[in-house]
Amino acid sequence: MKKILMSLIVILFTSLYTYSNTYFINSGNFYYSPFNLTVNVGDTVVWLNDGGYHNVNFNISSTTGNSYNNPVSFITQPTLSSNIGRYVFDVPGTYLYDCSVGAHATNGMTGQIIVLPSNTLPSITLQPAIFPIFEFL
Repeated sequence: MKKILMSLIVILFTSLYTYSNTYFINSGNFYYSPFNLTVNVGDTVVWLNDGGYHNVNFNISSTTGNSYNNPVSFITQPTLSSNIGRYVFDVPGTYLYDCSVGAHATNGMTGQIIVLPSNTLPSITLQPAIFPIFEFL
C-alpha cells in the first residue's frame, strides 16, 4: 500500500512540474520577429541576429527617452554576432524593449514580452488511509 501511495504522489508532482522553454526572436533590418511574445516565468528568450548591428534594450526607450518601467531592466551590447543575447525571465509582467542602435527603434525595431506567473503547486494534506478491519473466525 505504501508503494501505491508513493507512486501516486510521484505521479502527481511529476504531472504538476512545469518545464521551462526556450524561445527565439529573430532580429534584423528594423524588426524583431515575433514582435509580441508570451512566456512563463523561468523561460529563456534568445535573440538571433539575421544581419546587421543590433542589441536589445529593456531600460530606456530609444524613441522617447523615458524608462520602460519594466519589472527588470537590462540592455545588451550592440553586436554583429549571430547571437545578440539571451535572458531567463524570472519576474512576471509586461516588458517593452527596442534596439538602441541608431534610428532602429524609430524605424520600428521594438518588441514586447509578456511573462506569465509560474504555476504554483497546490498544497496537499496527506491523511492516513482508513481500512476496514477484517476478523477471521
